[in-house]
Amino acid sequence: MLLKGKDAADKIVSGLLEENLEGLTLAVFHPLGDGAAESYLKTKEKWLKKINAKIEVVPVDEKMTHDAFFRRLEQLNKDDSITGIMVELPLPIKIPEKELLTGINPLKDVDAITYFNQGKIFTSKNEELIPCTSAASIKLLEHYQIDFAGKNVLVIGRSYIVGLPLFKLFLNRNATPTVAHRGTSNLKDLIHNADIIAVCAGTRGIVKSSEVKDGTIVADVGIHVTEEGKIVGDMIIDQENEENRISYSPVPGGVGTVTNAMMLHNLALCRKLQLKK
Repeated sequence: MLLKGKDAADKIVSGLLEENLEGLTLAVFHPLGDGAAESYLKTKEKWLKKINAKIEVVPVDEKMTHDAFFRRLEQLNKDDSITGIMVELPLPIKIPEKELLTGINPLKDVDAITYFNQGKIFTSKNEELIPCTSAASIKLLEHYQIDFAGKNVLVIGRSYIVGLPLFKLFLNRNATPTVAHRGTSNLKDLIHNADIIAVCAGTRGIVKSSEVKDGTIVADVGIHVTEEGKIVGDMIIDQENEENRISYSPVPGGVGTVTNAMMLHNLALCRKLQLKK
């Protein structure tokens, strides 16, 4: 079957609307002149309106200096009116990764990219701030009541904002996860033997549906735009009616939809964590 994200996302948003969300504000460092970033920003604005949250856009162009970037970041870290902070990557200026991942206030780190929040993910089963896309992949599968316990799970992708946190989330649920990537020599064998696949390599066609065994569940995190302007995922659907043989999330309309809802969830969670401090 197709693992569509709308119902799972709506459930997350509905739960948030039962809480006191007054005054939530997301600050976004936004690269100018990037078509994809412009699209992502419009999507953020659309979803934030669902819970009446505000957005503060910090435009970043190639003229912004390193010092100016971090001065603005520190202002937002200390500003009590700002609930959360996100940085849309890649930026048009060079920002050392270590400085960025230690520079964001962990209690305002909506996408959980800081060393502090990454460390909590890997040293505890207590799941709080989780990268939005990783959390969305799990939430989507759980919405369809998919059981992870004892299953062979293949995570294709090793980034610290999707693949590696996903590995830990599956492990927390008693699955047996394996992390693979573009350089994995026996990737096709791993794909064929997996019960659940989360493909987040950013490589179109790294998985073909014909390589996946019957009954496998695939969460496709990839997003690509074809020459014809069609949005597609990492997995190529190379046979008709594959949803009758395997379960997979469509692109668009699958994990990405739930990711937007998890952004709202994490923004609300940031405020709760700040109030606890």
